[in-house]
Amino acid sequence: IHAELTPNLFLLMAFSHQFILGILGNGFLGLINCIHWIKRSKISLSDFIIMNLAFSRIFLQCVIIFDATLLVLYSDFYYGVTISQIRETSWTLSNYLSIWLTTCLSVFYCLKIAIFSHHAFLWLKRRIYQVIASILLGSVLFFSFNTVLQIRKFDIYSGLLKMRLITNYTENLIRKERELYVSHLLDLLLLLIPFITSLFSCLLLILSMRRHTRMMRHYVTAPRDLSTKAHVRATIVMFSFLLLFVFHFVILFIGTAMTFLAYAKLIMVIELATPVYPSVHTFILILQNKNLKQAFLRLLQLKKGCRKGGVKGSFPC
Repeated sequence: IHAELTPNLFLLMAFSHQFILGILGNGFLGLINCIHWIKRSKISLSDFIIMNLAFSRIFLQCVIIFDATLLVLYSDFYYGVTISQIRETSWTLSNYLSIWLTTCLSVFYCLKIAIFSHHAFLWLKRRIYQVIASILLGSVLFFSFNTVLQIRKFDIYSGLLKMRLITNYTENLIRKERELYVSHLLDLLLLLIPFITSLFSCLLLILSMRRHTRMMRHYVTAPRDLSTKAHVRATIVMFSFLLLFVFHFVILFIGTAMTFLAYAKLIMVIELATPVYPSVHTFILILQNKNLKQAFLRLLQLKKGCRKGGVKGSFPC
């Protein structure tokens, strides 16, 4: 028993450390934007998206730690129909919110920072609020479609469990398992839509940055720093999201296969990599934003001061 318990506890501790890191990063991101909103009595569109993105990722981190705890400590109940419905619904909602809000941020950066003279781009640029609202509305429609798929998937899963109690492998059982696997793949394919949108936005921003850099070579005296730095920061945020999203998608794909095959040990290892995307990208957002970075550094300095005060008694914390 101890031999089986030790690796499980190690995995749970690793999940807990990632959970704390993700909660701290996203909590800081959401809290700072909330404070600025209260102080100024208004908030910019980018800050509003980032604030909601942080809260959606806190929700996602909570779902991941709940799933991991259930898998490690209560593996017998993990594949139950009711628990599976709660897990799948919570995961789908939190994951969709996080990914679509990041897509909104990518489109916002592209329209706000990129410089093109094409009529279609200028038309979208003037209607940036309507564009973001349309993307959010589209995400709601996709989520509604995904909810229908989830209901269908729960029916298949429930029928599959009943069939497994009766027999081992029959033609109907194999067909049900195939239907369940296809429904899992459809869930993942729906995530390609926000990915392609973000990819297109990132490519446009990179193209704009190249054109802007060439133009600045001919006009050296022009104030190039602000625009170029804005291009670079936005590109880093968007490109890092694309890389992390690819990693996240691969992990989800492998995790889907493992869940389908019911390999609990491998599912634990795969789930250990799941919080990487919502945690790492959050810290990239913080470090690439001047105000957030300064606030984060002040917080770290305050923490160091409190530690020194705890030892020497010079700082009242």
